[in-house]
Amino acid sequence: MRAAPVLTALATLAAGAAPRPALAQTLLDQEQRLIEIHSLLLDLPPLQSPAALGSGTLGVSLEVVGIPPIDGTTGSKTQRTASDHTRLFPRPRLQVGLPAPEGFRAFAGISWIPPVEFRDVTTNALGGEAGFGGVAGALRGGVRVHAVAAVGKAPVTDPATRDELRTLVWGGEAAFGAHVAWGALALEPYAGAGIVALRGRFHVTSDGNEIDSDYTGAALHAGIRLLYRARWEGVAECDAYPGRLVHVNVRLGYLFGG
Repeated sequence: MRAAPVLTALATLAAGAAPRPALAQTLLDQEQRLIEIHSLLLDLPPLQSPAALGSGTLGVSLEVVGIPPIDGTTGSKTQRTASDHTRLFPRPRLQVGLPAPEGFRAFAGISWIPPVEFRDVTTNALGGEAGFGGVAGALRGGVRVHAVAAVGKAPVTDPATRDELRTLVWGGEAAFGAHVAWGALALEPYAGAGIVALRGRFHVTSDGNEIDSDYTGAALHAGIRLLYRARWEGVAECDAYPGRLVHVNVRLGYLFGG
């Protein structure tokens, strides 16, 4: 199986899921949309091909999450957004392969962004995930569930203040892929779809105003995983939330045991 179909899927996601001009949005609509975009940036995308980890395998990795340009316009004002502060943020992750019946694989993972201040922004985000998949020759398939709770503080409405966003994101998806090996190298293209939901609350420090947002929508992804000597791991993935956000993530890691 060649990687070209997956590369085509990545391009299709980026083109088809990009936000389109909205019809007659109110000020509240625009503010809630910004809450949803920033919450979805903290979602734990799969960033792993299905049925990837055998029992007893421990994956230690660092992912780099890309932040696309975000339009902070709300009414006649322009709010500062995540893309005004930085275009990338790192997130460490641990994944472990769990015991599973023959022909199947299971895993659980955890990720944490510590509240270290960078360019006036702090984010404290804790996420967990679990998945189950099957192996049939070179083919792979699986399902996964995940959740993230986060608190972020940044000068959004006023450079002199620190506004706060509290968010909870959860969801699940199914994915399919393949495993192709060439000596010490292995390539695993994959793609999938699911659903994501979030509940966010934005607190404005200057006047105490609070804005709530509840959102449920589709989540699409396509990526490529590269393995070297079954230990060194690299993953590149495009994640799309139609009508809200498209972003690209990269993860580098090392696999122990297994």
